[in-house]
Order: sequence, then C-alpha cells, then structure tokens
Amino acid sequence: MAIRPSSDTGIDVRPRAQIFSQTRLVAAALILPVFTAMFWFAIPRGTWPRVVIAMLFVVALYAAGAALLRGVSVRITHDGLIERGYFIHNNRIPAKRIATALVVDVYRGASTDTNRQLFLLDSTGELLLRMRGEFWSNDDIDAVTHAFDVPVQHRPDPVTAARLRTEMPDLLYWFERWPWVGGLAVAGAIALLALLLIALMSPASLVIS
Repeated sequence: MAIRPSSDTGIDVRPRAQIFSQTRLVAAALILPVFTAMFWFAIPRGTWPRVVIAMLFVVALYAAGAALLRGVSVRITHDGLIERGYFIHNNRIPAKRIATALVVDVYRGASTDTNRQLFLLDSTGELLLRMRGEFWSNDDIDAVTHAFDVPVQHRPDPVTAARLRTEMPDLLYWFERWPWVGGLAVAGAIALLALLLIALMSPASLVIS
C-alpha cells in the first residue's frame, strides 16, 4: 500500500513501488542489448562516438521519464483531490464535483486475473479521475473510492477490455478505444528507430550540396 502522509493536510497515494523496479528492468533489457550490438558494429567502422551520443540521449530520456513517474500521485484532502499525473500537474478536483465512483474489474488479456479500475464521475458523467490497477494497488484505489460520501457502483462481474471499450469508450484513452492506431504508432516508432540505428552505424556521412 502506497499511502503516505503529505506535507500539508491530507494523504498522498502513489503508484505501486514495483512499477519503478519494473521500468528499470525493462529499460535495461531494451537498451543494453541494442547498444551492445551497435558498439560491436560501430567500433570497427569508427562510428562509435555517434553511438555514445545516441546512448546518452536515450539514457537522458529515461531519466526524465523516471523523474516524471516518481512525481505521480493523488492527494486526498478534506475538500477534494489533487492529481499529479505523468503529463499534468496539480489537477484539482473539488469534492463537490464528484458525483459517482465507478469500480470495474477488468481481465488481464486472456488470463483469469483481473485489474481493478476506478472512474470518478461528475453529475453529467464526465470523467474526473481514473486509476488503473496496473499502476495502483487495490488498497490505494479503495482509499480514493471511499474518501468522500458519494455513491459507489461496483460491477459484480469482471469484464474484458473489449467489453469495456464497447460499453464505456468515452472513459478510456485514445489508444484503448482504437488499439490498431496504437499498433501502427508502435510499428512506425520501430521503423524509425531501425533507420536511426542504420544511420548511426554507417561510416558514410550524408552531405547536402
């Protein structure tokens, strides 16, 4: 459970501690083999300085991303919530705007394991805050769910991601509503990375005349 006293009135709810170790392992698994292979081919060609610069750039991006992740939290105060997301800072949600807490258990892919998800909605059904079990523990989600005196709707049976996408598309992220778009974006990123790696290891330099 990642609930901590904050510096002022209220408590901070933070993502699972395992997220940080997992991101380090994933980053190492992706970065180290790729750059090891790049150095293997680049050193004989004399292009290793470019690989060093590329590696430092990637490490800097990872460090910036890790710093942003460590700043993520939801602060529970007596008069509302303060969300500090990955790309947003100090998103204040007054308690009087929160009308409903919707809790849904979603299957993880084809397995029978589930992740809990929380959707805080206003009186018009607009999404105010979302917490996903991939990043938050059930205790953290329950703490936010019951922080204020609002009706809690908990679906009795777990649902698949496809059903969630069909029934509540407006509450999901764009890459969840259109997963094929996310697939194309990943494929494009991989293709761009492959071209970059080829350029870095090539001994010939491009001259624009």
